[in-house]
Amino acid sequence: MRAICPDCTSTHTRKKGIRRDKQRWVCNDCRRQFTSPIYYEEDDVTFPKILLFDVETSFYHFVGWGTYKQFIQHYQITQQQYIISWAAKWLYDDNVQSDVVTPEEAKNRDDKRILKSIWNLLDEADIVIGHNGERFDLRKLRWRFISHHMAPPSPFRVLDTLKIARREFFAPSYKQDFLTKYFDLENKLSTDFQLWVDCEAGDKDRLEEMVKYNRHDVMGLEELYLKIRPYIRNHPNLGVLMDKDVCPNCGADDIVETNSEYITSSNRFPVYRCDSCSTPYIRHKRNSSDGGTNIRSVAS
Repeated sequence: MRAICPDCTSTHTRKKGIRRDKQRWVCNDCRRQFTSPIYYEEDDVTFPKILLFDVETSFYHFVGWGTYKQFIQHYQITQQQYIISWAAKWLYDDNVQSDVVTPEEAKNRDDKRILKSIWNLLDEADIVIGHNGERFDLRKLRWRFISHHMAPPSPFRVLDTLKIARREFFAPSYKQDFLTKYFDLENKLSTDFQLWVDCEAGDKDRLEEMVKYNRHDVMGLEELYLKIRPYIRNHPNLGVLMDKDVCPNCGADDIVETNSEYITSSNRFPVYRCDSCSTPYIRHKRNSSDGGTNIRSVAS
């Protein structure tokens, strides 16, 4: 069953998650976001759309008078960066989606077509996950979107596994390559500088190699996210999106009370742990039958 858009009356709409007693919708035709009442059985709850993604960019081209410790001014740039490829997957989905510029697009530094395809996924997402995604990938995508006069995608929450790793752990390195190898997860494929040179030249085989590298990164990113998820203290609360008392980090409902308490300067709270993802939580002292979610992560 689909809702009718209140602006254009289109039925080409899709769900964007649940907030309290309202179903969130977005119209695929006019992009209008709206809500409607929702009535569902206890188990009929929409799981949030969680997107893991990664992009690969070209070089900047610029002119200068030296090669050592040069500060490049904006007027020295002769060619802007563009997006060579992207890869993405929905959490728990085996299908990895991707797109890469054609040899002709690479030579013309034209990324508009593949920007439209990643824009559609970002627009659909409730939560977006990337490694250095907040500082680099998303900012680079936004710059390319606005460069092509594209509207921003619908709002979403961002989880940056690089920022999380730096905040929560004292590791020798926070690069995805090190972390996935250390935890024996899906490793990054080896590559070299020449791959980017060949891709910019429009080498079809090398462009296919680039998107393969890109897709492999996303598979490793998902495994890394699942590994560190119990330690993410500011994880977007999935219970709010699902309007249900579930694990805020993974959305499971198999929460077990522990013998521990979380003590603040003015109160104490029982600690619970998710049997699915092992994240510890506190439960506020109001009755869970009041509606909404009343638990949050206290990973420390």
